[in-house]
Amino acid sequence: MDEPRELTVREAGERIKSGKLTAEKLMESCLERIHAREEIIHAWVEVYEQDALAEARRCDRELRAGNRQGPLHGIPIGVKDIIDVRGQWTRCGTPIYPARIPAEDAPAIARLRKAGAIFLGKTETTPFANNDPTITRNPWNPEHTPGGSSSGSGAAVADRMCPAALGTQTGGSLLRPAAYNGIVGFKATYGEVSNEGVLPNSWTIDHVGVHTRSVADAALLWPCMRENQPRPFARMPEPHVHSRPRLAGSPPRLGYIREFFEAETSPEVLANLASVRAQFLAAGAEIVELAFPPSFAFVGACWGIIKQAELYAYHRPLFEEHREEYPPKLRARLEKGASIQGHEYVEHLRYRILFQGEMCEQMADVDAAIMPIASTTAPRGLSSTGSSVFNQPWSVAGFPAMSLPTGLDANGLPFAMQIAAQPYREETLLDVAAWCEKVLAFTAQPGNRAELGGAQTAIPVNPGSISGTGAGIQTSSERKPETTIETGFRVKHGMT
Repeated sequence: MDEPRELTVREAGERIKSGKLTAEKLMESCLERIHAREEIIHAWVEVYEQDALAEARRCDRELRAGNRQGPLHGIPIGVKDIIDVRGQWTRCGTPIYPARIPAEDAPAIARLRKAGAIFLGKTETTPFANNDPTITRNPWNPEHTPGGSSSGSGAAVADRMCPAALGTQTGGSLLRPAAYNGIVGFKATYGEVSNEGVLPNSWTIDHVGVHTRSVADAALLWPCMRENQPRPFARMPEPHVHSRPRLAGSPPRLGYIREFFEAETSPEVLANLASVRAQFLAAGAEIVELAFPPSFAFVGACWGIIKQAELYAYHRPLFEEHREEYPPKLRARLEKGASIQGHEYVEHLRYRILFQGEMCEQMADVDAAIMPIASTTAPRGLSSTGSSVFNQPWSVAGFPAMSLPTGLDANGLPFAMQIAAQPYREETLLDVAAWCEKVLAFTAQPGNRAELGGAQTAIPVNPGSISGTGAGIQTSSERKPETTIETGFRVKHGMT
């Protein structure tokens, strides 16, 4: 048998259920990988090793007693460090944030816990989940960015440190890291997964989603996270009344969005997408040209004004006290947010509603839309996590969207495509993505390349314990954010 960490969520869950694998063995395999690779990848703020092993053993005892919690029984999951997990530190990627140990799970975490998941630890995020980079490296090549702001989650899943992880998206913070790391990213319709217990970026645009290594895994996690009675901050439209019905498993009718994005995309990405479309056509799909509606002209401004106004509204008290301590890119966003007038904000909320309605109408005659997810594969260097421009339409509109790996470039970095559907058509989206995944048959994974560029140094990992600072894991009563350790990229605040 392959190492248990190589299994998908669905495969591991089935083996645990049948008794062919224990949750403890799966957890030990993931921890072994983290010990071997964390000093290179820097995917984790901290890993709660002993707690996770104890939970895995409890899951095994429960199963032997005939009690299976749910479809995620014994599955290790990483959590982006802006999402509250009971008993684990929330730091939000920066020492400016008043670090705390929440007493309650975020609702999305509580639902996954109820389904049997084990929360292995907190994954790295950019500061306050914005566009100043973190120290995480791309497991396909550590000299390239893993994307952000869900940097650690994407890298950890790709590198087989855990089979799934939670991330968030306001622009492209979930789907772009999935693309750069060669894995599946999935976000549902805005509001269908609760944003409570999650650091806000924009109450109108924020989404919680998942990173997995297969579409089937995303489809397994989605109903576990879905709220029974969603209470979104902003409105969402229903799908168009005359939307095309979908026959599950059949070749899809896809709308290819060419305008604007093709002009901004590298020749290599365009060639890959042309090959992808040819494969889909050969397998029986129908592909038609799909245009954005006139209201697309407002999407970029909608994203900037709504996000920056709401970002400033949340940060204002802390920002007024610690302005000079904020990282430069986020500080610039907050200064812009502070200058936005009320009428501008309201106007762009109305433009968002207009775009949502017009986009539903445009997509009524296709099963899903496909388009590039980024202009290039993962850029070299860690100074930027990439641009969210290609992802903003689906974040602003709140439509369900996915990232799917489609091949490797000449440098061995993953290509990907973006797939989106109308609101509340997650099952259609996942079914189309599963069909596409089967046609593409992408099976590549990162190697064990350990070379580091320049004079950067890796952080040592203490035997028997794991932490992003190399300081080890203690019991929750002993944890306190105090020390700083220089990493070669930025000062990373850690544990004593």
